[in-house]
Order: sequence, then C-alpha cells, then structure tokens
Amino acid sequence: MKAGYHARETEIVLLQPLVGRRAAEELLARYPLSQVLRADRSTLMEICQVGPKRAAAILSLPRLLEHLGKGSEGGPSISCSRDVFELFRYRPGMCDQEQFVVLALNSRNRILVEHTAAIGSVNTVHVHPSEILRPAVRYSAASIICLHNHPSGDPVPSYEDRSLTGRISSACALMGFRFLDHLILTPDSYYSFSDSGNL
Repeated sequence: MKAGYHARETEIVLLQPLVGRRAAEELLARYPLSQVLRADRSTLMEICQVGPKRAAAILSLPRLLEHLGKGSEGGPSISCSRDVFELFRYRPGMCDQEQFVVLALNSRNRILVEHTAAIGSVNTVHVHPSEILRPAVRYSAASIICLHNHPSGDPVPSYEDRSLTGRISSACALMGFRFLDHLILTPDSYYSFSDSGNL
C-alpha cells in the first residue's frame, strides 16, 4: 500500500474516537487534518455527523496532543526538530500572523519555559537577540530552541531569517547557551536550520 493511504488511515484513527469513523472520513475528505484542527465550531458542524459535542472534542484535540507530550518532570522532552513541529504546528494563532517563540530547555532537553518573544504581521516579525535570551537567563537554561511561523505556508527561510539566526548564534555563544535550532513552521511542513546544516 502507498504511504499516503497509511497517513490518511492514521488521521482517521486519530479522529474516530472523537467523532466516529463516518464523520472522520467525511471531514478528511473535505479538509486536510491541519485545517480540521484549526477550524471553528460552525465549520465543523457543517458536516452532518458532527454536532456541538463532537465539534468541541475536535477543538480540544490540539491541547490534548500537547498535554500528552509532557513528561513527568514537567515540560515536553525535545529529541529532534520533528518534536517541535508536532508540538506547535496546530497551536492557535500560529496560522494568522508571525510569532517568534523561544523554548528554554534544561540539560535533559526538557522545556523549562515557552516564551513568545514577539508577534508580528502576516509576513514579518522583528525581535532582538536580547529578548530571545531573556527566558534562558531567567530560568538558568542549558540551551534554547527558537521557532517562528510563516502564515504564507512556505517554510523557506528569508534573508532576514538567516541573518537573525546568525545573530542569535553569536549571542548564545557569548552568553554560554547552546543554540540547538531555529525552526520555521507551517501547519504542514517546517524548515530546521540545524537539520539543514545552517546552524
């Protein structure tokens, strides 16, 4: 069987306990999962099998997935760029305007704090390295991961993204923090400076 079939079946299995298989199939026939999880209640209820309770269950799913990612020591543990992507891809507000988020991690790569350093417009966000390092200093972090979203749906970094990454890397080296990654997210894909060898 093709990989696309398995991916679709996995998405149906994810939604089935919340809305039933028939409604899950109908939802995913109309919208990709990323849109389903970002939809509002009225959009979800356009599907004949989805009433108010089922719509509420779907709307709660992003937070549930976030909670399941948390370990017993508090914040989620990050082992790779994909972990960050899965944690933030459906985050409310991440599809409307650019947001720059800093994750301060301990020595075991567990998130100590999540800090929104800046909120921008549809296609730009401005942030200074000092604001980025603030949570790392305050919480005595061992390392940081930075991420921001591209509402356009294209995760390819701009010249400004590359320049900022370089400045963050220099600031972290100066202050003694490990700079693990800078990711650019969309609901369906991401770019990792670390995975791409540009960090």
